[in-house]
Amino acid sequence: MVNIDYMDQQTKLEEKITKPIVSLENPMRTILGVVIAALVLGTLTGYLLSTKSSGSKVSSLVAGKAKSAEQDTTTFRDFAEGVIKAKPQPSDPEENTEGTHLLIREGAVPVTLTSSVIDLSKYEGKKVKVFGETQAVPRVEWFMDVGKVEEIK
Repeated sequence: MVNIDYMDQQTKLEEKITKPIVSLENPMRTILGVVIAALVLGTLTGYLLSTKSSGSKVSSLVAGKAKSAEQDTTTFRDFAEGVIKAKPQPSDPEENTEGTHLLIREGAVPVTLTSSVIDLSKYEGKKVKVFGETQAVPRVEWFMDVGKVEEIK
């Protein structure tokens, strides 16, 4: 009997702890309602955000003149003077191949140059002042991405 009393107490305890899950009569209807509500709220939010008056900000940005790379003095802060020469092709394939040109400076380290906005071959053999941005490149003492070139007479 002791064993039966213990079983009855255990069953009563389990009945208090566990409850049956309330099931919906039609779960598909609830899911469909949530999806429709999300679509309506999303559409309404998109419409409200698109009708805000942000057009004046865009027009003021478009109205300004576009700067060319040569006019941009904030990006190209670094400069150096010297004679531009084409960089010789290395005989050893493992040798440094960074840059397309060298800026030979009197009494100073040459600057390895590259540029995606200026054709440096037009200035080969000429004394110039180059403006650009110094980059950190392994095995090169000074590497510059050139954005502006001024020919020195």
